[in-house]
Amino acid sequence: MVNIKLAEGISETLDILNHMDRSYVDKIPIKFREFLEKNKSKTYKPNLDHSKTINEMNLKNKTKDILTIIYMKFWCTPEEKKNYFNILAENQIRKEKEARIKYNPDNLFKK
Repeated sequence: MVNIKLAEGISETLDILNHMDRSYVDKIPIKFREFLEKNKSKTYKPNLDHSKTINEMNLKNKTKDILTIIYMKFWCTPEEKKNYFNILAENQIRKEKEARIKYNPDNLFKK
């Protein structure tokens, strides 16, 4: 049993997959698709505008997480995966630098 947020994210993900070219969906293992079907929300009905791009849609964070996993595991070429991990690493470094500046103990009590 999954929590409500994840179940709703799964429902949005399935809605997106149902509007995609079948060649992409077929790259996702049947077991994973069965997991999604089994764990989708029974009450939440996504209302996504499929005339928009994924980036333009107001997706739940869990939906973005699931789509990221699908992209990385099933759709990426090795080169795309390498580039994606480089971007993630750069973003992590940037966030850590921002946090060090923001929460630097030398500057915390200057105000």
